[in-house]
Amino acid sequence: MIIWVIAGLLGMATGLRIGWALVNKQSLVSAAMIVALGSLGVVAALNWQPLALLIDTVVRLPNVAVALSQVALIACAAGSCVMITTAASDHSPAITRRLALAQYGVAAVVAVVSLVLFFRSPRQPEMAPEEYLRRDLVSSATTWLLPLLYVLLALTLVVWAGLRYSNRSRRGRALFVFSLGIALIVAASAFFLLRAVGHTQLVGVGSAATLLGCAMVVVAAGSLLPSVEDWFGARQELRVIGPLLTELGRRHPDVGIGVRPRGPLVFRVAERMSLISDSLYLEATAAAHQREAVGPQGTAGGGDRSSGPDAVTPDEQARAVAQWIYETRDSAAGAASAFPGLTWLRQPESYSDREWILALAREYRDLQRSGR
Repeated sequence: MIIWVIAGLLGMATGLRIGWALVNKQSLVSAAMIVALGSLGVVAALNWQPLALLIDTVVRLPNVAVALSQVALIACAAGSCVMITTAASDHSPAITRRLALAQYGVAAVVAVVSLVLFFRSPRQPEMAPEEYLRRDLVSSATTWLLPLLYVLLALTLVVWAGLRYSNRSRRGRALFVFSLGIALIVAASAFFLLRAVGHTQLVGVGSAATLLGCAMVVVAAGSLLPSVEDWFGARQELRVIGPLLTELGRRHPDVGIGVRPRGPLVFRVAERMSLISDSLYLEATAAAHQREAVGPQGTAGGGDRSSGPDAVTPDEQARAVAQWIYETRDSAAGAASAFPGLTWLRQPESYSDREWILALAREYRDLQRSGR
């Protein structure tokens, strides 16, 4: 049951990456993540004893599921290595693509050699994967040296680069968790290598397999973390921009005409923010023209409008614009006199377009709740 939970988490993470790749333009990083997560999910599924025995029976080769798990682990290491090196590369796309193909080529050679060594080793009776590892790591240690060394080297590079490029951003936190999971896989592979080379009894196969299972859970969590945070963050942003979007949509219903984009929730949030931006531009342009026609007749509260937006804080600037929208929600008659000016709609230098729309929506929601 635990193995299928792990495989399900990895399968969900792989499916999300595939869906993201279908919605967006396919890239080497997305393809590498799909290869890494999908291969790790195959490793988890093949370590379920009933499935492993079923594959051995269908193929009529005892313990072939272990060899397939070995190949899947090599593919996971290759995909992870390509993902991190491509994301951190500053080379041209052509050179980056050649480097990725070279890494996949090395992994393919290691996988083929591992399969050849497996089929050339003495046949053993059919048994569970963990029992096969416990026996074969001691009797046929040379079969495991090459794949384990490749996995150790490739994933050590992934851990080093992943921890180096981790940060406090949403993607940086996910990369940190993903790198921790890869570090646990490195530790489990090192335990297997020590058992194969040193014949040590200090580390058991069961303990290493348990550590590998924990590593799979952490890797799946790191891969799913951005999607989970994006979903909750997008739901919160929809609640924030809801009142402002409703008011501006009532004033300019034609702005929202057209086909709505389908895809992740963050896409829909971005589309609604673009509607707010377009409506604000139309509202401000109309108020500016009306103000030029009738002449300035005072301003509403919310900051020193005479000195311009550069003389106030970004919060005060957002509050002034939100108060203008709030005070003219029932009638557009006072829109020109309450309008602070076109320069007040320009976001501060420290704000992105998205952050500025959220600041305006947050101030408008606070005004609506306070009833001022």
